[in-house]
Parts: sequence; C-alpha cells; structure tokens
Amino acid sequence: MDLRNSALITFVRTLGNTSGGGYVLLSALVITGILFVVSAGLINYSNSYSKLENLTVAEGQALQLAEAGIDKAVYELNESSLYSGETLTLPGGQVVISVSNSGASDKRITATGYVPNSTSPAATRAVKATATIGNTSIAFHYGVQVGEGGFVMDGGSIVNGSIYSNGNIHATNGVEITGGAIAANPASTSTDQANDTPIPISSCTGSTCVDFGTTNGTQDFAQSFQISDAERMNSVEFYIKKTSTPGNLTVRIVNDNAGSPGTDTIMSATLNASLVTTSFNWVRVTLPTTPLLDPGQTYWIVLDGSSNATRYYTIGANSSYGNGSGKIGRYSSTWSDTSPSGLDGYFRIYLGGGSSYIGGDNGAWGAYVGTTGSDNAWAYEVKGVTVSGANQCQIGTGNNKACDTSQGIPPAAAMPISDGNIQDWKDDAAAGTVTTGNVTVGWAGSTRGPEKIVGNLTVNGGGILTLTGTLWVTGSVTVTGGGQVKLSSTYASNQGALIADGPVTINGGASFSGSGSPGSYPFLITTSSCPADPGCSGAYAIDESGGAGTVALVAQNGTVRISGGSNLKAVTARQIYMTGGASLTYDSGLINANFYSGPGGSYNLVPGTYVISQ
Repeated sequence: MDLRNSALITFVRTLGNTSGGGYVLLSALVITGILFVVSAGLINYSNSYSKLENLTVAEGQALQLAEAGIDKAVYELNESSLYSGETLTLPGGQVVISVSNSGASDKRITATGYVPNSTSPAATRAVKATATIGNTSIAFHYGVQVGEGGFVMDGGSIVNGSIYSNGNIHATNGVEITGGAIAANPASTSTDQANDTPIPISSCTGSTCVDFGTTNGTQDFAQSFQISDAERMNSVEFYIKKTSTPGNLTVRIVNDNAGSPGTDTIMSATLNASLVTTSFNWVRVTLPTTPLLDPGQTYWIVLDGSSNATRYYTIGANSSYGNGSGKIGRYSSTWSDTSPSGLDGYFRIYLGGGSSYIGGDNGAWGAYVGTTGSDNAWAYEVKGVTVSGANQCQIGTGNNKACDTSQGIPPAAAMPISDGNIQDWKDDAAAGTVTTGNVTVGWAGSTRGPEKIVGNLTVNGGGILTLTGTLWVTGSVTVTGGGQVKLSSTYASNQGALIADGPVTINGGASFSGSGSPGSYPFLITTSSCPADPGCSGAYAIDESGGAGTVALVAQNGTVRISGGSNLKAVTARQIYMTGGASLTYDSGLINANFYSGPGGSYNLVPGTYVISQ
C-alpha cells in the first residue's frame, strides 16, 4: 500500500474519531476541492471562449480586408485591364489579390484577407467574384454623323441609313440616302463667352476646381453668364472630370433670381456621363435652337445631377470670368457661394454660326432622301430634293414637296465620342507593350495589343493584323494590298479600337472584321485634323477606298474621304466627302457599342458570383 494514501486514511480516521470539529474540517476540505475543480473548469471554459471570441473577431476583420480587396481589384481593372493582382499590407492585416481571365472578357477575382491572432493561428477569409465589362452608352445612332464641316456626296453615292450633320448635307447628281437626313445649323467657330485659362490644370486644388454632387447641399453647380449677340445658343463645353461612376447631368439654362439661379428652365439638354472621364477634358453639350437669349441679360448654366459621396463631378475653376459668378447648391432649392468664394467654372459658349441646307441643285431629282413615309428631310433650307417623308424646312426650292415650317430648325447633335474617351483608350494601350519604330505587317501576320506604337503602322501584302487589345499608333496607319485587320476571338461580341494620331489610308482591297461573333466590329479612330493641320500635304484624316468591310471610321477633328466602291458600317467626322459610287450600310448594332476596353470597358461585379469562403 502507498504510504501516502495510508497516512491520509489514518489522518481522516483520526479526525473522525476525535471531536465534531474534525468533521467540520473534513467538510471544508471536501467543499474546497469541489470549488477548485469547478473553478478550474470555469477558467478553462473562459480561456476557450476567449480564444473563440478572438478568432471570430479576427475572421470578421479578415473578411473586411477581403471585401476591400475585391473593391480594389475592380478599381484597378478599370484603370487597366492588364491588372493581375497584388499583396497589400493594411492596418490590422494583409490582403492577397489575384485576377485571372474568365471567358472572352470577364475577370475572376480572388481576395484573401489575413489577420494575425495572438492566441490562435492567423484568421483567414476569402472572397471570390467575377467582374464583367458593362455596356457603354457610347452610341452611333446614324450611319453618317458629321460635325460643323458638313457632308458632301455625289457621283451615285449611297448611304443605306440616316445622316445627321451639324452642317450642310450637299447631295447632288442623283445620290441616295435611304433613311432620314438632318442638317443642323453649324456653331460659330469662335466662342461668344469663355472661361478657360489656364489649361490643362496641373493639380486640382480648392482654388482651381470645384467638386459637386457629393451631398444634397452641394448637388449642383451653377455659373452665370451674359451673351453678346442675339443669336441662338448652339452648344456649351465644360472642362470637367468625374470620380467613380456618377449619373448623367441635366444642363439647364435658367433665369436669374436676385443673383442666384432661378427655377424657370429656358432650355435643357443632357450631358452623358460616358463622355466624361476621370481626367479633365472638354465635353460639349448641344442645346435646343430656341428660344433666343437676350444680350446683356444674366442667365445661369446649371449642371443638375444627383448626390453621392463617392460618385461625383469636378469642374475646373478660376476667378477670372467678368460676366458672371459660380454657385454651389441644388436646383429649385438653396444656393451659396463657392468655397473659396468668387470661383467661376470653366466653360465655353458657342452661338449659331450660319444656316444649313440639304441638297444643292435648283431642280428636283438632284438627291433622294428616304424610302418610307417616316424618312424626313429636315434643315433650315432644302433644295433640289425628292423626299419620301416630310420636307421640314423654313425655305426651299426645286423639291417634290413644299416646306413644312412647323418643326423649326433642327438642333445640333453631340458627337458620340469625346476626347477624354479617346485618351482612355490610349492609356489602356500604353499600359501594355510600348514599341518604338515603324511596324509593318506582311504575309506572316501579327497579333498585337494592348500596345502603343511610337511610329507608323502598315498592313499590306495580304498581311493579317489580329488585335488582342487596344492599339495606339502615334503616326500614320496604312492598310493596303489586301491587308486585313480583325479582332481576336476573345473579343466575343465586343468592339475593339485601333487609334492613330496621324492620317489613315485604306485601299487596295483592305478589309476589316470583328471577332466572328455577332455585333463585333473594329473601330478605326484618328485624332488627326488633316487636311487642316500643317504638314498634312493635302492628305485627309481618313482616306478610304476599295471595300473596307465591317469597320466604323471616326475622325471627329478632321475630314474623311470615301470613294471607289467602299462599304462601311458607320462613319463619324468633322467633315465627310463621299464620291465615286461609294456606299455605306449602317448596322444597328452600333447603337450600343460595347467596347472591350477604354471608356466603354467599365468592369462591374456580376450578380450571383460573389462567394465568401474560409
């Protein structure tokens, strides 16, 4: 027998054989032992609960880091579609972000948050989601859309679609427009009122810009002005940028009410949010043609939108405009001075600069407009035109129908792409490969993009250029001799962009095609102002002949010449010449062009793909 146990038994028996006090002591020892066991259990449970509680808190923090990682990934993808992820050390922990391709244009994002835990292993939570490119509101509503330079077509040319011109539509010698034709009065080439110095703004501070749309009290921006001539307001430009994805703005011209914007809206138009980028750029808004404003009378331009602390606009500002002042507030509510006071927004006002016409011959049958009763001709003057629908004009001669004067004068139409949109595409291309020197694509073919080529690009000799991303060429682009430009199959039903800063020449059986999926087209865009630019030597911004195929041409600063049996999907330019039997067939799929990258390539999370895991 264990001597210690024997001694303990003897001790207990001794207690029991003495007095009642021994039983008391025995009871106390037993109770103490029970309390010790219970206390030990409670302490163990408390420690376990504390560890569990710490882990739960840490896991919650890890989940917050992971969710922040998803938001970060979407933001970076909208800055560059090449973003593949990163590891970020943040207060309280770390998040690891990875991005991979998923299908033609989707991105699969995984963000894992890690939070150190002193009493247990690091807490980990992961979030997975799919981001896709949302639809752009950049829209090509007309087969031909022309700026102030106007549109000239002759020699049997045909437009299978509609034309909207902010200048004349000079159509003679039996040319045909199968849809409607609208010729708005062009804007003056110079501003009537402007506040635009200095530009660009190198840094946005409280004295060089004004945020609006952040709260109800700062929802709208207003600028007062006075025009100098009794002419129609044609358009107004704003030097503006956006943060995140605010909605469209309503541009109102309103009365003055004791030094603040009134509630009498004289005219209004929409500033499309898709034309505004995250960097300052001039964005033009066209206005209705009536009514006329009084010279010397004070009016207000109100940029009226909604409010959101993370999705808002910023307008460039200074204190130099002498014919008005800026205000911040809300339309039909209260207004206050900008902070600091005395700031004026950057804007330019253009008045009407002339009267446009459709046609050109003195006798009927010079040009044909429309094939149905809804295909109208609409301009200040229509002459020498056979129109299927209404002949909406103020004056006219040599037409098959008398003028219907009830519609007034058509307003100018905003161009579908802004300079800021084009810069976004350029930035997307520059984030990829940068190649210095001229590039020629021959029989071997080439797959390129996203890429910036500092030089000229030539596709000839049966060469095939396959675009896998946006391509930006700082020089000229020539596609000739059976050369082909097409989009990679990864574009699916999206559009792609090839952008040049110099003249573009397309001839000799050159062809363009999409990815093979319905609705996919390449857009060939140039920022060239040729032939007006010095050094153009008579070249056009785009000179196209010889069957271009499924391509949309954009030269909003220059002139496009189309000739020699060309077949296009759409063309937009400041000025267009169409001759030599050329034809254009408008494709309605361009109404909502969905670009793979650039301004239309905004990534958003796909509902139902957001999954949280350990």
